[in-house]
Amino acid sequence: MRFPITINKLKNHGRKYCVKFACSLAFCSVFFLSIAQGVEPVDFTLPDIDGQMHSLSDYRGKWVIVNFWATWCAPCIKEIPQLSELSKMTDPVQPVVIGIDFEEVDEAYLRQFMERFNMDYLVLRVGDAPLIPFEPLKGIPTTFIVSPQGNIVFTKVGAVTGQQLLDELNALVLKN
Repeated sequence: MRFPITINKLKNHGRKYCVKFACSLAFCSVFFLSIAQGVEPVDFTLPDIDGQMHSLSDYRGKWVIVNFWATWCAPCIKEIPQLSELSKMTDPVQPVVIGIDFEEVDEAYLRQFMERFNMDYLVLRVGDAPLIPFEPLKGIPTTFIVSPQGNIVFTKVGAVTGQQLLDELNALVLKN
């Protein structure tokens, strides 16, 4: 594939070509990323706070919200009640909410934190190896929606509200 604009043209012709080049590059990135994500369902296996292993593939056939967070992250803490509400939702779908604690903290501290903030959805601990294609993360919180087929269909870096996730889930359910 050949880009219609070269770096030299960018230097010589200014902002107009820079915008076209950026748009072309963004389109190609999204296109190839969607192809790569659509080939194989995504999966990972991580332990919960009790050491029990959970795999994303355990939830095939369901919509899954995967939220990377940390105890020191203020926007992450703000999302917790909304994620709890989504985990209780039954209409139009009942999504599975998985929080991945993206830090290494003491088990007792994490357990106390989870109780304090009433985290009544599945919380997993970060592993040693990157969770490709979820990682590397560009920041936390980062939230993904995984389709019942196991494909990442939504990604949000930064804080997300429960309403935003609900709107996205509704739109995705209508597409399928």
